[in-house]
Amino acid sequence: MSLSHHAYVETRSRLQLAEKLHHMVRFSDFITLLLGEEGSGRSTLMTQVENLASERTQRLVRIDLDSKTDVTGLLISLVDAFGLDDPDLNDNRQRLVAVHKHVRALFEVDLSCQILIDNADYLSDNALELLVGLLQTGESAPHLLMTGLADFEERLQDIGFYDRLEGRIHLQLLLPLDDEESEAFIASLLPNDAELNAKHLKKVIERSQGNLSALTLGVVQLLKSGELSSRSAAFPIPPLHLAGIGIVLLAITGFAVWHYLPSNEHQADVVAQISVPPMPPVVTDSLQQGAEEVARNELAERLAEQEALLQEVLDAPVSEMDAVDEVLAQAEVSISPAPVAEVAPSVVEAEVRPPVAEAAQAVSAPPEPPAPAPAPAPVVQAPAPPAPAPAPEPPVARPPAPEPVQPAPRVERQDPPTAPVTSVAANANAGALRSEELMAWPDNGYTLQVLGARSEDSVVKFIRSQQQPHRFYYFRTVFRDEPWHVVVYGQYNTRSAAMEAVNQLPKELRDTNPWARSIASVKADIQKLPR
Repeated sequence: MSLSHHAYVETRSRLQLAEKLHHMVRFSDFITLLLGEEGSGRSTLMTQVENLASERTQRLVRIDLDSKTDVTGLLISLVDAFGLDDPDLNDNRQRLVAVHKHVRALFEVDLSCQILIDNADYLSDNALELLVGLLQTGESAPHLLMTGLADFEERLQDIGFYDRLEGRIHLQLLLPLDDEESEAFIASLLPNDAELNAKHLKKVIERSQGNLSALTLGVVQLLKSGELSSRSAAFPIPPLHLAGIGIVLLAITGFAVWHYLPSNEHQADVVAQISVPPMPPVVTDSLQQGAEEVARNELAERLAEQEALLQEVLDAPVSEMDAVDEVLAQAEVSISPAPVAEVAPSVVEAEVRPPVAEAAQAVSAPPEPPAPAPAPAPVVQAPAPPAPAPAPEPPVARPPAPEPVQPAPRVERQDPPTAPVTSVAANANAGALRSEELMAWPDNGYTLQVLGARSEDSVVKFIRSQQQPHRFYYFRTVFRDEPWHVVVYGQYNTRSAAMEAVNQLPKELRDTNPWARSIASVKADIQKLPR
């Protein structure tokens, strides 16, 4: 804890004394002596007098002495204070003449010249004689204010200072502060958070006896000893700051409660969204069920034949790859799934739009002879899946209560047309494309991407050149708006397992820098291809 940095405020009696001294220096021809004990505040009071001076009507210079000063030192100080920077002023005579001329020039422009000398008791007798001569120059003589210790008056009397000035000396003694003024002075020195009890205050005042320096020293000793209590220790935060913190916390709490509480309108919306109207009973066509049952049986037989053929391909040795390619080419032609004939929209609407009563009559009526089948629509062949899968349930038309909804067109089985075989290489490429198998893999698995190329033939040749081509999969996607063919290898549960599998690959495959990627990203790339 240190002294307060607030500007020192002089006591009321000292302020009145400063105004009195300023008036005497400004208008009186007397020499003013301000005498007091060491540390009584003489320099501080002279500063107050200096601050009251007016630059428009006064030319005030101040000289502070801290050591013995003779005539030469006094003249040099006066020249510097008046700002007489002349290089020709080399001796005391020239300096004295320059000072007299400057004082005379100030008088001619109606400016009062005042000289303030602090600690004038440091001046030698010759220097004091020079000041007496300067004050006897007539109406242009400057006004003089000097401060010193109490014994400075006796010295002036001994050297005949009073006799030469014919008693034109005003003596002002600087008295010590009383108890009330001492208490106010101590309060101005204490920091804002310090609190001085009555016992310590009385002790400091009695020791100092009203001396300013002694009062300051006593406060410093109390601060260093730690005997002063601090108001901030008992209540570190001001009440105003605490109130502001409380308001901020209350606002944050209110916003959090308002933000996280559910609204009633939102709950009503949720209830309306989950309510489902009752569905009417569904009436199926017995004839349609019979035809769909025949189609499922035939599809199951074809899938079983395809699975057996794929098993033979996987068990074949590497040396028989050419024969396997021919078998795959023939198999793709022979076991291609039956084409799906799309029924004209008019036929579908005629079968779906009748009400439920008409559908019931159609079930009870005897079957009519089958009409000739319409011309088959163009068929899009899809690659066969690796394993047989249950046939999807036929779509069921479920019209809502107000009005019927048009269901998806009914699929009718048609005899597969014989597709011409264009080339063995094209069939082989189609057999190596295994996008559907990749789409059946779980999304949380991983695989190794080995190769990516624009040319499909180069990808197929790369797979056929491997020792175990059946472990390689490739799919089509789009990269930079152009077709892209990607080769992946193996299926792994985790990324770490996929990375460990890289070290077990042949050196030729490791040189391609395979990297692990998720099956979910593979499926996303496959779905980029327009269907």
